[in-house]
Amino acid sequence: MRILTNVTKHELDHYAGQATAKAMRDRVMRDAVQIPEGDKTMAAVFVASHKAEKAVNNTDTVEISSAGQAMSQSVAGTQETSARIAFGVSRKNGTNRITVSFDNMAMAGRAVKQGYIEVDDKRVDLSDDVKKRLVATSREIQKARERVTLENAMRHNAAATRQQGDAMEQATDKLSRAVDTASRIMHGKKVSSADEKELMETNPELYAVVKNAAELAKHRCKQDDTEDERVSAANEEARAREAEPKDYSVEEVEMPRIEVQMDISFEEDTPQVLSVGAGLRTEE
Repeated sequence: MRILTNVTKHELDHYAGQATAKAMRDRVMRDAVQIPEGDKTMAAVFVASHKAEKAVNNTDTVEISSAGQAMSQSVAGTQETSARIAFGVSRKNGTNRITVSFDNMAMAGRAVKQGYIEVDDKRVDLSDDVKKRLVATSREIQKARERVTLENAMRHNAAATRQQGDAMEQATDKLSRAVDTASRIMHGKKVSSADEKELMETNPELYAVVKNAAELAKHRCKQDDTEDERVSAANEEARAREAEPKDYSVEEVEMPRIEVQMDISFEEDTPQVLSVGAGLRTEE
């Protein structure tokens, strides 16, 4: 019996995933420990040594110097502050008040998570109540945008359904005209070149059959050119209507131009958040 040691799970998965077992067999024959069949003593020695080896590996420790710890903390701090919070600022004329606008819902979420924003190098702390209102307003705006997206999707689906319906109706009408044209030709009636071409394109086999039958009908039927011309003219008008371009474009509902806004007063030493709500996006 051979027992393979010092093989990682990654290697084992790699070998097991091969199309054949050759790679695994070569590794076993090269690195496996040979234990004679039935030798319980040697097997017990191997198991004990293997457990001891694992115990040693599990007690390995790594020490990080104070400089390394300081560097790790510095990197972690940089990562936390690297997520920049972007917002717009508009000032109210004649007052020391501003309106902060978060067009991106993610930016409002970052501000809530951070707990403050900085405006003109001044820190504006966000109270729990302000955070709740920012979150609630963001959700309301998101729901409004989702409703518009759903409405536009429904309009596009309706246009696609209408287009498919028109295509099916045209195909049915074309087939009906072709069958009628075939009947007229077979009975020796006069048809226009456009009707004959349409039949030939729609059903070449039927066209060949009725053309042969028409030769026999010429000697038996008296043609009514007036009625034949009327039918051909009607078919031509139908083809002209079908060829007219149809507009399946959709007039989409405009996405609401609203954003999360927060009024802040700088009239005192500590900036104060006056109100939070949804407002119209200011033109840039």
